[in-house]
Amino acid sequence: MTTIKGIDVSHWQGVINWNKVAKDGVKFVFIKATEGTSYSKLSYFKENAPKALAAGLKVGAYHYAKFATVAEAKAEAAYFIDSISSIGLNYPAVLDLEENKKKAKKKTLTDAAIAFLEAIEDAGHTAMLYTGKSFLENALDESRLKKYALWIARYNNTLGRSTDIWQHSDSGKINGISTKVDLNVAYKDFTDTENTVSPPNTSSTSTTTYTVKKDDTLSLIAKKYKTTVKALVILNGIKDPGKINIGLKLKVTGSVSTNSTKKYHTVKSGDTVSAIVKKYGSSTAQIKNWNSLKNIDKIYVGQNLRVK
Repeated sequence: MTTIKGIDVSHWQGVINWNKVAKDGVKFVFIKATEGTSYSKLSYFKENAPKALAAGLKVGAYHYAKFATVAEAKAEAAYFIDSISSIGLNYPAVLDLEENKKKAKKKTLTDAAIAFLEAIEDAGHTAMLYTGKSFLENALDESRLKKYALWIARYNNTLGRSTDIWQHSDSGKINGISTKVDLNVAYKDFTDTENTVSPPNTSSTSTTTYTVKKDDTLSLIAKKYKTTVKALVILNGIKDPGKINIGLKLKVTGSVSTNSTKKYHTVKSGDTVSAIVKKYGSSTAQIKNWNSLKNIDKIYVGQNLRVK
């Protein structure tokens, strides 16, 4: 089985030379962004995520959970999503759930985890759960979490179960990082190729509409019609996937022609809007309008720009 080499880091890893990390064969990194509903080290994520992207790595973010109820989970999810919104991530957004200090019941804690993961999906990210093997199998109802991507920690020669990503060591050495670091192998590539988001193919060119009702979310609607949140976002031109109003009529089926497929570009070191315009054949005005840019001369590394 082909595996993909990755790491995860937090402020404990200190200053990182991301170019050296990339040259050491690391393909992806998850960086800690938030914890609870406030986190004093958020600046570490905001500083390092763009640098890792510029070095060519696939970058995801994770949130260390402290919740025990659905209400607490929703509050933590809102904080996490807001904190990572300015970075053009190209790997999953992760719920790190590995403690139950408030001794919540299995059903309650699972309900809370699902609420958090649904919020991630509603914001347009790929939702992933990180936890320990024992914690998943004993503190959570795994049967209710099967739809979400899974990242399991177990420091052993064998994992002993299925997963999408296995964190197999917490004491690895990687060029460009002076401390020990968590090592991971992925069995699935979560990359969105060329950052192009396309809805699934459909044999029908007809379009069905759905009227948003109370308590609806894009993830629930996507599940009902066997599509994806990203497809709904594209079909309906939704700017904020977390905000859909009651009474809104959504297109839920229908084909999207190749010419209408939106394309995105993650800003790298040295990029300018004029260079991006030349590369993708769009115009400065289009890029400014599509991305709601107040100052066309101010773009930053890691920013995810619509270019078509």
